[in-house]
Parts: sequence; structure tokens; C-alpha cells
Amino acid sequence: METSIQPCALLLLVGPDWRITAVSANAAMIGGQRPADLIGQPFADFIGSKAIHTLRNRLSWLSKDESEVHDFGVEWGDVALDVRASRERDRYLIEAELATEQRLPDGIGMVRSMSDRLNGDDPLKLADQAMRQLCALTGFDRLGLTDLDGERIASAGRSEVKMPAGVEAKTSVPTILADVDAEPVAMVGEISGAQFARASFRAPDEATRDRLANSGVAAAMTLPLRIDGKPVAALHAYHGAPRRCPAERRSVAHLFAERLVARMARQGWTP
Repeated sequence: METSIQPCALLLLVGPDWRITAVSANAAMIGGQRPADLIGQPFADFIGSKAIHTLRNRLSWLSKDESEVHDFGVEWGDVALDVRASRERDRYLIEAELATEQRLPDGIGMVRSMSDRLNGDDPLKLADQAMRQLCALTGFDRLGLTDLDGERIASAGRSEVKMPAGVEAKTSVPTILADVDAEPVAMVGEISGAQFARASFRAPDEATRDRLANSGVAAAMTLPLRIDGKPVAALHAYHGAPRRCPAERRSVAHLFAERLVARMARQGWTP
């Protein structure tokens, strides 16, 4: 399995002793150190004592390997980052991307407000209303909600932008593709295929790049949706130019979409 990521994100794997066991080759964006020199180094030496304290507190929220946690606008050195982390047994996979906007005033309030704007009890009409709101929130040209077989439930956005065929609806990890033509960044150190599969910013393979490019898509995002922990659907977003929806905004979109499918199920939709 090829292990390379997109250049807009930094990926690290941290072992049970809190030392770095793998890092992406663009690690010099933080502190200017060579990636090879970071292998075996204490993670705290790389991001600073204050940042490691905050991150370890956040990681304590992880209840199981399927869980993930986020932190927005954190500072590693003098760089502001949005961070996503997950766990596989005693190892942590950490992705950090440059923060591109200020913290939202009230992300949870946004989810409540968007949910309150959904009217009626027809599941498909609720989905249509939600897709229009999500287009405005994320800024993507085209959004679609699919079931686990990839069948479209609802979509919204610019009609000239088509949803590519063969979408992956059964992914368990959010996947973000900011620029289909971006040069991949290799990993340094040891990381297994199972660990790397938990990363959101994996570089796309050639078949995926071709499929998206042939549909006129330069950026894409897929968010898996669950009800009570069980996968039921996926939210897909596509854009005709490179785009990375800011991390906190993505989180709001994800939470709202999961509230949507739960409400659809209460109104009779069968996942």
C-alpha cells in the first residue's frame, strides 16, 4: 500500500511512549526539522509542552478505536493548526492542517439552527433541504447524500457539476481531497496499512484521480454518517477547483448531517 498524503496536511504516528514513529516528509513546516531526525524523538519536543498537554487531554476523550477527536486553532510553535486524532490500540494517528479561518462563534449553535430550519416529516424532502444548507455552509459546488450502496438520496448545488460515478459510500473515515493534482508527500518511518487507512488526507491513487478529473472535479470530501454507531449513509461534496473546507466547518457539517439521517430514520426512512 502506497503511504503518501496530501501536502496541505501533516501526519504523525505516535507510539505508547509518546515518541514519533512515523511522520510525513513535510514535517519541516513545524520547526524546520528534517523528518528523518524526528523518528524516535519525544512528541513533546516537536510541538512544545503546552501543546502536548492540551493534546493529551483531548486524546483522553477517545473511548474506542473507532473514535476521533478534533481541536481547532491550536498552536504548535508559531503555527496555528486544526488537529484530528484517532487511536489504534496503543498508538495515535495525528493529522494537522493549517488553520484557514478564525474559530466559529458557536459551532453547536449553528447545528441547532440548521436543524431547526428543516421543515416537514417527509425524509426525502428533509434531505433536500439539508443539502442546500450544507452547500452554503461548506462552499462546495455540489453535495450529495447516498446510502451505503452508493445510491443517491438527495443532492444540491450547481447542476453543471456532476457527482462522479463509483463513489465510495462505505468508508468509515472522513476523506478530504483538497487538490486532485497536488504532489503527494511521502511518509518517513514505519506505519502499517491499517494505521494509514485511518488518515483523512491520504493522497488519492491514480484511478481516483482519473475518475474525478474526468468528471471535472478538482476537490472532494466524503463524510461517513452513523446512527448509534452504525454506518447508514455518506455525505459527498465536490468542487470544480481546489478547495479545502475549514476543519471546524467540516465538523459542523458532519454533526448536522448525522442529525439529519437520525431524523430521517425517525420519519420512516430505512437505511
